[in-house]
Amino acid sequence: MIAGNRFRVVLCFALICGLLMPMMASESVKAQSTTSLVNVDHLRFLTEPVTVDGREMAIVHIYSEVPDYQWVDAAGEGISAIDDVARAAVVYLTEYERTKDAAMLDLARQCLEFVRYMQAPDGEFYNFVFTREGEINKTGNTSYKSLTWWAMRALWSLGEGVRVLDPVDKAFADELAEAYLLTETAIGKVMGNYGEYKELHGYKIPAWLPNEAADSSSIGLLGMAAYYQARPNEVTAEVMTKIADGVAAYRLGNHYAYPFGMHPVSASAPGNWHDWGAHMVDGLAKAGMALDRQDWIASAAAEADSFFLRQLVLERFRDMGVVPDRLGQIAYGTNMIVQGYMSLYKATGEERYAKYAGLAASWYFGNNMAGVQMYDPATGRVFDGISGPVEWRVNRNSGAESTIEGLMSLQAVADVPPAVEYMNAKTTTGSQWLIKQAEEGRRASGEPIYFRGTWTGEANISGGRYVGLGAGDVMELDVDITAPGDYLVYAANMRQPGQNAQETARALQTNSAPTIDAKLDEWATVPMLSANTRKQFLRGVNFWQGADVDSHDVQLLWDADKLYMAVQVRDPEHVQNYTTSNVWHDDALWVYVSEGPNAQSLATKFTLAQTPDGTQVWNWTNSGFVRGAEAAWQATDNGYIFEVSLPWKSIGFDAAPSDQTIGLEVGRSVGGNSFMDLTGRDPDIASNLLPVEISEGEQADAGEGSAPQIGFRVEMTDTDAAPVVVEQSVSPDYEYLWLDLVWKSPVFLSKGSHVLRYSFAGAGNAGDNAVSKIDAFYLQPAILRREFTLADGKTVTLTYNTLSGSSGLTE
Repeated sequence: MIAGNRFRVVLCFALICGLLMPMMASESVKAQSTTSLVNVDHLRFLTEPVTVDGREMAIVHIYSEVPDYQWVDAAGEGISAIDDVARAAVVYLTEYERTKDAAMLDLARQCLEFVRYMQAPDGEFYNFVFTREGEINKTGNTSYKSLTWWAMRALWSLGEGVRVLDPVDKAFADELAEAYLLTETAIGKVMGNYGEYKELHGYKIPAWLPNEAADSSSIGLLGMAAYYQARPNEVTAEVMTKIADGVAAYRLGNHYAYPFGMHPVSASAPGNWHDWGAHMVDGLAKAGMALDRQDWIASAAAEADSFFLRQLVLERFRDMGVVPDRLGQIAYGTNMIVQGYMSLYKATGEERYAKYAGLAASWYFGNNMAGVQMYDPATGRVFDGISGPVEWRVNRNSGAESTIEGLMSLQAVADVPPAVEYMNAKTTTGSQWLIKQAEEGRRASGEPIYFRGTWTGEANISGGRYVGLGAGDVMELDVDITAPGDYLVYAANMRQPGQNAQETARALQTNSAPTIDAKLDEWATVPMLSANTRKQFLRGVNFWQGADVDSHDVQLLWDADKLYMAVQVRDPEHVQNYTTSNVWHDDALWVYVSEGPNAQSLATKFTLAQTPDGTQVWNWTNSGFVRGAEAAWQATDNGYIFEVSLPWKSIGFDAAPSDQTIGLEVGRSVGGNSFMDLTGRDPDIASNLLPVEISEGEQADAGEGSAPQIGFRVEMTDTDAAPVVVEQSVSPDYEYLWLDLVWKSPVFLSKGSHVLRYSFAGAGNAGDNAVSKIDAFYLQPAILRREFTLADGKTVTLTYNTLSGSSGLTE
């Protein structure tokens, strides 16, 4: 399962369980000195042998909850998933290598047999089973047949299985290899565009990674590196090279410029990183060792020496995009850092990486924001997460994912003395970042606009709100500094389209409503909006067969009563076996409408689908058919046509929005987990929709306009820093959230209170409606330090100079 669905905070037992923590902590230290650090007992408890169609295999139960830690299944999804079983297999295989315990090998075989059972003939995988008898969930959105997360985890376990079992069980290793190669071949086929790049926000981004995802693709690298180690061959090397080349090339920023040297997790979000599944450093290092590619190892080290290092010297965070969020820390995220540093230690021989891995692993033993030990060596349980800096915000459940990822971390460091030494570190003092929400400032003048939201389609909105400043708007924030020194001040803000980057479309007014028959005779002179390029994919461009095979054109008309839409779709095969709210399983057009560019939510969202019951227009906002809508469909030689009329009142408007601009998006899947639309952006975010002018009179073609020049002015009291204007009209395409340095040099901030003042700063053709959007201010010391005490009383200081990029450990 995806980690975001796992973090279910249970507080009712937290205070009671918190009273037990000092005892658990002291006994765990003792346990480390007398028994193995790695205890798989809880994972074994979660692992249940089953027999399916005469095949002996194992499932792994997903949740285990305080206080009795019995099995709890995922309601609606199933009782077990590849996501957990495949990773459990890796743990058992690793533990067999560490201990030579035959029982571990038997458990690994059973888990790997489940992995094989879940594979489809084309090499893709399903994820969940509903029952112990092996009933597969084939339609759930976390279980459909695909090459996404669960398939990559399956490949990882198969590759490790071949590597470990080749010397001891060649026959079963051959069966695993057959399954492995089936999936490797499928992955290779979706990278036919190897070497092609897409442009987004001025960045050149590899377009060939499977699912356009560096994170899940890097899991595939782990499996390929393991398989290649056992059975080197040119085909595996080629597939591994394509993925690693893409991941390595996609690293942005540096030690002081956002996004601080990270490998972003997705090709559609160049400033976004989340800890769960962020295998990029680990995958590149292991692939680099397998194929002796020092450039991949160097790319991994560059992130580890900048972006990862921030989390050791400041604090762990769950995600960054664009300011760090420390809440919701989980073992899965901690393990990404541990594994990355340990792989770099093996790849380079540099002991500092082992020590860094140990510092990251100290999270499990209480060196975290809650001060709570998250792993109990006596039971093998790993708690599910931390949602705040106090004991009662610890989720003391111990599900499969947390247990597995925690055990992986401990297996990685257990036999490396420098890592084990630093794993016992406790923070004594350290640098801290400061985040100030822009919307929480005082209004000094004007009437700022307050926006709500959590996700832009590419980045998280800090605090769930941001502020818009227009002409005459001024706001002030109090900034309290407890540790004086030189600070770098950043602003999380919406970069705006620059000159000639603004997208514009206009709907043509009609005095004669078209006949809704899908023949389109009356649409011959109406301009088209087209989705027919790679840059218009939100995800899944690997599934695209080209514009002649998969694309769509949209035409718009309107009158006082209705909006009219004609859509011509090129599609090699139309499939729709469902009706109403289930049409998402097969071919459907998704249409999104908002009240305008500054809308905070969608006005409506509906699907057009040709179903077994006829053409249906289903409203996902109100869970019913769109009232008064009339629709028609007909097949063509290379696809099909939809024609629809939509009453304005049924799509969120009291009347026709004449001479106003609405937001519109029309998109569809071209296979797998893909989505192609007019803008290439996430249409569930209202601000991402294409602006469409509902203008009276003749329509001009969709085209490019001249964007206003927008920025905001920032000044701070009691400093030597002069006021500065942050230019926002710098985007070559569309609006997006980014973290920009306000002052290019550090600002000395004395101890005490300062006032941060920010105001609108338009220029040129910035009109009355121009708005500067600001989310938050992020302040951090220019030179970061954290002091730790080790178990033997030794003091260690980690220093990271974010101006020069230099860092070091001193004991």
